[in-house]
Amino acid sequence: MSIISDFLKRKTIDIQAQKFSAQFLQRLPLHRIHDKKKFDVEFGIIFAHIQGYQRKEKLGFYGEARLVNAFQWGLISAGYEKHGALKLGRQITARLRSAQKRPKA
Repeated sequence: MSIISDFLKRKTIDIQAQKFSAQFLQRLPLHRIHDKKKFDVEFGIIFAHIQGYQRKEKLGFYGEARLVNAFQWGLISAGYEKHGALKLGRQITARLRSAQKRPKA
């Protein structure tokens, strides 16, 4: 989609990102963040939700970046370590990018 379309959706993107971060926080509280198995499961779930939203709304580069950025800052404001939240955001972005590059069957 176009940058203009993404720009016009910025408020709804921010709201959805906050919902995603709240969901992630509920399913993986701070005291369980270092449980690798639980983290991997929850990462897969939240990635699927973010990817589904990105596809449904046909977000372009700007919308996708805004979604991931707002998600990261939602985690940071809730007490997650900044480094960890930014790393999680980079992982989500990389997976979204690689999923878009794969040919559709």
